[in-house]
Amino acid sequence: MKGDAFDITALQGIKLSLVFLLALMLTGCWNRKELNELAIATAFGFDKGNDQYKVTVQIINATEIATTQGSGGRVPVLTLQATGKNSIFEAMRAMTTSAPRKMYASHLRLLVIGEDQAKAGIAKVLDWLSRDHELRTDFYIIVARDATAQEVLQVLTPLAKLPADKMFFSLEAAMHNWGSTAKVDLHQLIYDLVDQGKDPVLTGVRILGDKRAGMTRQNLTSVTPPALLEYRGMAVFHKDKLVGWLNDKQSRGYNFIRGNIRSTIVSLPCPAGGNLNVELIRTSHRIKGKVVNGEPQVTVTVRAEGNIGEVECGMDIGTNEAISLLEKELSDQIENIMKASIARAKFYQSDIFGFGSVIHRADYKAWNRMKDRWEQKFVDLPVHVVVHAKLRRTGSVMQSFLERMEEEEN
Repeated sequence: MKGDAFDITALQGIKLSLVFLLALMLTGCWNRKELNELAIATAFGFDKGNDQYKVTVQIINATEIATTQGSGGRVPVLTLQATGKNSIFEAMRAMTTSAPRKMYASHLRLLVIGEDQAKAGIAKVLDWLSRDHELRTDFYIIVARDATAQEVLQVLTPLAKLPADKMFFSLEAAMHNWGSTAKVDLHQLIYDLVDQGKDPVLTGVRILGDKRAGMTRQNLTSVTPPALLEYRGMAVFHKDKLVGWLNDKQSRGYNFIRGNIRSTIVSLPCPAGGNLNVELIRTSHRIKGKVVNGEPQVTVTVRAEGNIGEVECGMDIGTNEAISLLEKELSDQIENIMKASIARAKFYQSDIFGFGSVIHRADYKAWNRMKDRWEQKFVDLPVHVVVHAKLRRTGSVMQSFLERMEEEEN
């Protein structure tokens, strides 16, 4: 019995010793930072300088955001700038000379790249971002069009206190409801850069109106703001350098091909004049590649379903013949949009659709033979576009009241 009691006591002692040793190994919140010690960054901007990097950071003005009874009289955000001769990392550290607190970027919403920097190359910018352990990768990356990243981040937005939040949600809304923008985060952009069969594409943003007035409180208090931020077109890259832009139509064509269209509006011409607008409610896509006699070819198939949303012409849409005609027109219109995007990408010799990756998956041996010449292969690549469109609902009114008005006048 005594031996058993001794064994139990020894076992308990060993357990206590292990608990004590484990407690010593726990570090706790050794690297914690209090909120009042941090400057929370919501957006970064990178511009090309004279042999140096220009970095802009948009920081939350916490006291203004926390104001519950109207405005405190100050702007909700402030921007700081710094330059680095050797690296972006150097510029970020140099910013501490003017920043009130240490920069905290885990809540980053947006990264804006100036057009000049995008033309010079974005690889070094992304390398620094990918190595920062504090950064999450769910922020969106865009390109400032006809402006610098600094100018874009200095525009105040009237409908949202934080301009970066406004731009973040506007990008998502435009993607889901119109289809002319692309949501690209850090992971996706790096993946596109290292993939030999896919070139990157980023959404462009421009400033409408007076840039200088957009930096003042006048932009927040006017019924008609003097400056607005607008997403317009997509930036086309070849490897890591900006080579050109897609317009609104071509941008939607890109999203049709990539299967990114959730909903959009397609305008169709009526036989007797005027237009009829269709709201697409559902789309699906398929890209299939193959190599025939050593030459690659791609087929893009899109299926679309939509509802008639607006009739601006005198047309009876209650007959099967009219629906068949409109479905054919809708298919042709979507096909034209996609072909316009493909033609523009071939002009820039940039495979933004990932057709090379499709050929790689279809025939990797053939791809290995042509991958070093894919830039020219892409320009000559036959791309077959097939669109199947269906109209599901025409609305409760079969005959437009515009047609009835014309009948009464006659």
